[in-house]
Amino acid sequence: MPSAQPTTSGRIVRRVSLALLGLVILLLVVVGAGALYLSQADLKPLVEREASEALGRTVSFGSFQVRWADPLRIDFTDLAIANAPWGSKPEMVRIGAFSAQLEVGPLLHGVLHYRQLRISDVAVVLERDPDGIGNWKFGGSAGPGGFGLVPKNRTQFPTLIDFAGERALITYRTRSGNILGIRLDRVAIASPGEQTPVQLMAEGAYNDVPAQLDATTESYAVLRDDDVPFGTRFTLAGPDTDIAFDGTMQEPLDFEGVRGELSIEARTLDDLIAAMGGKAKADLPLTIAGILVRNGDHWSLDAAKGRLQQSDFSGALALIEGKPKQPDDITLDLGFSDLDVDALAAVFGNAKGTTKFDTLPLHPEALSELNATVDITASSLAIAGRKLRTVALDGRLAGGDVTLKELSFALGGGRLSAGGTLKGKGKDGRLALRTRLAKAEIAALARELGATGDEIRGRLDAAASLTMSGRTVGAALKRSDGAAVLLMRDGQVAQSLIEQLSADLRGLFRERHEYVPVSCLLGVVTLNDGIGVISPLRLESQAAVAVGAGKIDLVRKRLDLTVRTERDSTSFFALDIPVRISGPLDNLSAAPLSGSNEDWLRQPTAAAEALPPDLQKMASGSACRN
Repeated sequence: MPSAQPTTSGRIVRRVSLALLGLVILLLVVVGAGALYLSQADLKPLVEREASEALGRTVSFGSFQVRWADPLRIDFTDLAIANAPWGSKPEMVRIGAFSAQLEVGPLLHGVLHYRQLRISDVAVVLERDPDGIGNWKFGGSAGPGGFGLVPKNRTQFPTLIDFAGERALITYRTRSGNILGIRLDRVAIASPGEQTPVQLMAEGAYNDVPAQLDATTESYAVLRDDDVPFGTRFTLAGPDTDIAFDGTMQEPLDFEGVRGELSIEARTLDDLIAAMGGKAKADLPLTIAGILVRNGDHWSLDAAKGRLQQSDFSGALALIEGKPKQPDDITLDLGFSDLDVDALAAVFGNAKGTTKFDTLPLHPEALSELNATVDITASSLAIAGRKLRTVALDGRLAGGDVTLKELSFALGGGRLSAGGTLKGKGKDGRLALRTRLAKAEIAALARELGATGDEIRGRLDAAASLTMSGRTVGAALKRSDGAAVLLMRDGQVAQSLIEQLSADLRGLFRERHEYVPVSCLLGVVTLNDGIGVISPLRLESQAAVAVGAGKIDLVRKRLDLTVRTERDSTSFFALDIPVRISGPLDNLSAAPLSGSNEDWLRQPTAAAEALPPDLQKMASGSACRN
């Protein structure tokens, strides 16, 4: 039988099959030719142009090669990204060598997914413009999210499955002009995938202080979701200091929107001082922990607790980064248990023993390099060889000048408070100070000041004003002026003291230590060039009225005071011989002035009438002047 002819449907199927086969062959030829072209073509100009448009900065490469496969292999050398027009250096980023294996599939979704990435010889310059905008904020055509050759923000950060880098230097210029240097000798980042936590380890130095970073973060998927804070936990270990953080960041690339628990344990302050750009050495232990918050230029450590040397403290610290060429602004609101200023000064000054009051600088030049608001309390504070109780300090340092709102501490059962200003230029300073002593017990006050005896009892009130200028406190005392008023009401005086002042013969036969009421005690001191004139000095009691006058030399720390009783106020047996009290303040002696002149007692007291209004009002209120 003759063979059957092909049906119409069979012919159609055969023709379609041949056409499809031809299309496949043609497509393979075209793709192969395209791949051959792309593998041989010089892509460097194209990539430089696209990257420059995306970042709004000039981008250049020394060499750029692509190996077309999955994963895609990219190698380049000498990448340079221009700095912002206002930047201090021409280049913001330079990368010596870059080698990567890039997954092709995620590129379709605008994500760089590096299976492997190696980078070496990196230099990065970070700085801010006068408005606080960082040079890492790029312009260009790329939007806020999606693909980015260099990430503009967290939404563009790539996935790094296996990353290793070496020999990198990152410098950050603060607004105040200080340079912070971060050297990364080795960096490793690893994560199994997009949805798993990321491990980061780095070794290097911060401002030449060796450090090792060990961090764990949330996944890359969370990192690219800028609607949620990004969880981060890290430790930073140095030779003498360990720092730990556990919290979140809203913008990790800027360390912005930070909130979390921070702890610092410093066996000495050497690392911290060097990290802040200082060169001093301080063998001083510090531990502190609190809630770290950073928003823009504002940093704070809230609910802080710690220990400085042997003193526990709690409170809050804050810092506002300064504008260009302006100092940072620090706020300290701390309460201490026992604070030893002498020990701290000895550590920072490489000195031993207590601080000498006379040698304290009245206006250190370093004050102009910092603005600070200080609110500090201490149960006890050691300074200049003395121990003060229940101390409170509230003041402000700005532009090199100090405004003292309050400095107060317990003294003699009462409280001494002071306020004023300290201004100056260079190493010299000018101090204007007002002080007030309220309800101090005379006997307790005398004991605290090193004196003995309790011949006078009662509550004492005093006030003083003082101005002085010079390089040190000792030098400034030579050019000091001011006034002081001292008064007491409803006190007691030992009968034996009255008899000694009046040379009463009955004191020879008295055995009991009796006291007589004091109706008033008033003393006025006017100060000029470090010499204080004591006049008037008056004590009125039931047994006698004693008057005195003299001078006190604040520079030489000496007293010369003459006291006598008024004849009409004493008994028949009193001789009313003047007594001179004189000598160094820490070793006074008393002797009768029989046959000597009484110039101090005969000097005019008009100076007391020229007191400042507040001191004049206080003196006028004394019963001794009625």
